[in-house]
This record gives sequence, C-alpha cells and structure tokens, in this order.
Amino acid sequence: MIVTSEAEQEIVDAMKTLNFTLSDARAYISLLKEHPATGYELAARSGVPRSAVYTVLRRLVGLGLINEIQQNPARFMPLPPDRLFELLESRFSRNLDSLKTAMSKLERPTADATTWTLIGYGGLLEQAETLIRNARRSIHASVWRREVLALRPVLERAVARGVDVVLFSFNTPPENVGEVLSYDIDEAELEAHWQHKLILICDHEKLLVGEAEPTEHNRSVVTDEPTLVEMAVSNLVLDVTLFGARKHRDVTSVVSRLTELLAPVDDLLLNRPERSAAR
Repeated sequence: MIVTSEAEQEIVDAMKTLNFTLSDARAYISLLKEHPATGYELAARSGVPRSAVYTVLRRLVGLGLINEIQQNPARFMPLPPDRLFELLESRFSRNLDSLKTAMSKLERPTADATTWTLIGYGGLLEQAETLIRNARRSIHASVWRREVLALRPVLERAVARGVDVVLFSFNTPPENVGEVLSYDIDEAELEAHWQHKLILICDHEKLLVGEAEPTEHNRSVVTDEPTLVEMAVSNLVLDVTLFGARKHRDVTSVVSRLTELLAPVDDLLLNRPERSAAR
C-alpha cells in the first residue's frame, strides 16, 4: 500500500478538479519525486497498477505532462511544475477563448439582469474572488476580518492594478488591501452579538451580499440587478456616514465615490427654490 503525504493528497485533489485521474496524478507526483523512471519502477512507487501504468504514461505524454527520454527500456521525465502551470494556463485560456467565440455566434435573447443564490461558504468566497478579480474601476465592501484574510491575495492584486478598493469593517483588516474604515472591534467580541455578513460591490454594477459563515448551508446572493446594487450602496453609505460621525473622521471622499451614480440629492436640495411663506 502506497502511503501519501498530506501535500501529495492536496496535489491529487487539485489535479482531479482539472479532470486528471487519480492514476494520472499519482504517476506525475511519483516522477516529480524521482526521475527518470521506467513504467515498472513507476508502478511500484506510485501505486498505479502495472497493468494500467503504460496506458497512464501514454496519456500523460499526449497531454504534455511527461516526456519519454529513452527506449529499451522506456524512461520518463516529468514536466517541471512551473512549466506545467504555464501549459495549463495557456490551454485553459485557449479553451475559454474558443468558448467565448462560439457563444458569441449563438443567437439568443438580450440578457436580462441576473440574480443567483449561492449555497455554501466556499461558493461565497469563490464568487467574491471572481468579482474582485474582474473589477475594473472600484471595489467597495462591508466585510469582517476573517473574510478579508481569505480574500487578501486577490484584493492586493486589485490594489496593485489601480482599482479603487475601499473596505468598511467593524474589525481590523490586514494592511495593503486598500483604503480601510475600521472600528477596530475585536472579532471574537463582535461574534458574540452578530453573525458574519458580507456586502461586496464591484464597479457599481455587481453585488455579492449575504451571510458569511463557514458552513455548507451559508446563503448569499450575487446579482447585477441595478435596484439591488443601488440598495446595497445606500446601506454601505449609511454605515460609512455613521462611522465618520462616531470616529470624527472625514468620509466625504468615500461617500462621494460611492454615490457617484445615485441621484445628487444634496445638490437638488440646494437648488430647490424656497417655498413662499404660508399666508
């Protein structure tokens, strides 16, 4: 019986999500650990049955993950991990481009605004990462520290590419994730009163809102419905305004950026003619 380490199991699981088989993953890992190797040696080390190992090796050669460097007996070398990542990224990008091209040729009704319910904490974080990664101009969020830590890499990349990132939190988020408005309340203390929630608004067009509890029953919604996005913006504006009043901090710049697509109520009130005094 071949005993795999925790790291090897994580690699196997990740490769299976990319449509590689268990035998594909075990053979590739075994070659990474010791190469070159014959099919016989690989079967003994990886746990891939001897009757199937050459079928697996031929498939991996065809996919570009390994290379045959010698014959009689045949010996194999693995593609280094960094080149494997480049290969898979390029392959996925080409397939995605092909799908986009094909979809563009399909006749279909004009797309309406969409609203999707997400079940599970993993789905929430995955959708948040996708929205943040695709944000072009702005990211505004009301978020707890735990979720900021989970999203930190993609938030840092958004900041690096010039996206305006503003986070409101009752806790203390990490650094380098954009402009932060924080009450600095200990997360554990706040959890005694509130459950984790998330409001994420990207480019004033996309909204992710809902619970943010690490359970399979967690419920959240992602939408591009303008009315729902506007309501979320108004809710966040209220939080930011109250923060400014309580902390004696000028939040005018944040509020103005948040409300840039909303009706200019203040200007309308200033320009409103005074009503004549009642007779």
